[in-house]
This record gives sequence, C-alpha cells and structure tokens, in this order.
Amino acid sequence: MKSPWSHAFAIATAIVSWAWPSAAPAAVITHLCASTNQFCTLEELVQRGHLNDPPYLEINGTRFYDWSIDDQSTVAPVDISLIKVMPLDDQVLKPGFELVANGVLQTRGADQIDINLAFLISVGDGGSRIVGSSLELSAFEFGVENLDGIVAVDSDVLATTGMDVLGEQNVLAYLSPPSVRSDSITFAAQTQVLVETKILIAGREPQDTVALDSFTQRFSKLPAPIPEPPSLSILGLALLGLWGMMRRRSRP
Repeated sequence: MKSPWSHAFAIATAIVSWAWPSAAPAAVITHLCASTNQFCTLEELVQRGHLNDPPYLEINGTRFYDWSIDDQSTVAPVDISLIKVMPLDDQVLKPGFELVANGVLQTRGADQIDINLAFLISVGDGGSRIVGSSLELSAFEFGVENLDGIVAVDSDVLATTGMDVLGEQNVLAYLSPPSVRSDSITFAAQTQVLVETKILIAGREPQDTVALDSFTQRFSKLPAPIPEPPSLSILGLALLGLWGMMRRRSRP
C-alpha cells in the first residue's frame, strides 16, 4: 500500500505540470496544397479561387498567406507550378521558406526573368512578434561561356498599410565578384507585415545563360511572453494543505 506521502507527491507533481505547461512542438501546415504539410507550389499559393478560404503556409505558428505574383519577364511566362515553396521550421523563432526553382528560373541571351511576389505574414493573437528578416541566395548558376550575368533578389518588408517600409534587403550575384549572398534587417516588433520580393535573372550577350536555383527567407520573432503562472499561490496553498493533512494522519 502506498504511503500518504506518495499520494501527496503525485498530487503536487500534477499541480506543477498544470502550472508550467510544456511548449507546443514545431509544426507546418500547408492549407489547400497537394503535398499536405510538406510544401506548396507557388501556383497553389497564388490561387484566387478560394476567396473565403485562401491557401497558406503556417510555420511554427506564423502564417504566410495572401500570395500574389506579377510576371514581367521578357521570356514566356514562368511555369510556377514547378516552383516549390519549402517550409523552414527547424528554428522555432526563425520560421521561413526556401523557394526552389526546379530549373524554370533560367534565361538565355539578353532575355530576363522579372517576377514580383507579395505576401502577408501574421502571428496569432497573444503570440510572439516579428522583429526582423534574413534573405540568402542559396544556389545560382552562370554558363561556362558567359560574358555577363546577374541574379538578384530584393525584398522589402512593410507595415500592412503598404505605406511604411520597415526594411529593405538586397542579395545579388554577378558573373564576376563582388556578390552579396545574404542580407538581414531588424525593425520594431510587428504582429503582421507585408513582404514584396522582386526576382531578377538576366544575361546580356547571346551566349549568356543565367539561373536561380533557390533562395531562402526567414523572419525573426521575439519569444512569446510567458504568462506568470496563476497557480503559484494555488500550488503553495495546496502543498500547505497536503502537509497539514499528512500531519493529522500521522498523529497517534
């Protein structure tokens, strides 16, 4: 038979577990995308057929949604059904994505690819705040016979009114150095931001081939405020009550 102190310890442990709940695990949600909770194609994200229930990515509690694209390329329209937007959930306070081109962001000669993306980012009520962004060129290529070429990704982070620019990021690679492979910004804490990203890939001479294979963008968050456990006083009273009960039971 268990002693009264064993029961008291079990009760106290349950109270402590309730007072300090464990953090929720990292999670990815790909809403209305075929590859459930793995990735979305860019085409899936910019679909406008779901006005009341649009597609989105949710990464560690941060939602990426309301995507749009403007293709001003001099080549045929880019096949965005082949471009993957891969969630990055390995850092809880730095959710983001990797855009993987799968060979469609490539030009020859003097043609250029000129794409403008826009999307919103939001954290849930009572969650942490967005305070920064980092942008990095992951992979790109220049042909062996190139005389020129440029790959550039520029990203502006704005307040959701679209009027106040919180920060600008610019990464680019030339055929010849110097290149700027990464850039980062910080800004005042926000619960929601608008991101406008421009992708430019271009050569100049007939033999030039230029390709962007992938880039990554992450958004830094402050840790969510930890509420003061309301049960601290309850825990003290409960333990005091248990101690009194054990004393009464131990009297002859």
